[in-house]
Amino acid sequence: DQSSLRKYAMLSTGTPSLSRLLVYELTIGCFGNWPGALGYVLRRAAYRLVLAGVGRRSLIGRGVTLRGASHITIGDNVLIDDNCCLDARGETARITLGNGVVLARNSILRSRGEALDIGDGTAVGANCIIGTDSSLSIGNDVLIAAFCYLSGGGTHRFDNPGIPIIRQGCNMKGGIRVGDGAWIGAHTTVLDGAAVGPGAIIGANSLVKDAIPAMAVAFGTPARVQRQRPGA
Repeated sequence: DQSSLRKYAMLSTGTPSLSRLLVYELTIGCFGNWPGALGYVLRRAAYRLVLAGVGRRSLIGRGVTLRGASHITIGDNVLIDDNCCLDARGETARITLGNGVVLARNSILRSRGEALDIGDGTAVGANCIIGTDSSLSIGNDVLIAAFCYLSGGGTHRFDNPGIPIIRQGCNMKGGIRVGDGAWIGAHTTVLDGAAVGPGAIIGANSLVKDAIPAMAVAFGTPARVQRQRPGA
């Protein structure tokens, strides 16, 4: 019915406008899976009709899912590889990719009602999930290896055994911050409330739940500082 259609419009475009939904459907349907170099050129031009902004020389791969498209801004020289998902859900949600960002294949960016910002020159590896129900800020020139999970959505409450955990809400700790020039190793999880300082290195398979100082080398579950980088 009409209500369901407007809900779908809100999910897809970020507005309840049916005219914007029509443009979105035609744009994604016609160009979303167009192959080859021509597909990249056509998507860069056509996606300006549905996104909040698409910079110069940016490339968007095939099969990229866009939700809340009018709340997503892509800078100059951005590369979004095939089968990624950018999901800005809610009227106040926002996803912003700075200049030169690389988002590798199959990765997911998800913002529910808050801001998810990725700074200039940052590279996100394949099969990563970066999501938040709070603020999530990743600085410039950050390296995030494959299969990382950054969850700024808090932790589920479970104190009332008479209510399903899914209905008890979350304890929020203020989101996630990753400083300029940090490196997060593969298969690492960063939880809500954590902060990775500028130039810090997080070893592979770590769990980050607290603050890691600038220029520190940390790893483990939970991650602990092992040493400082030379010259720090």
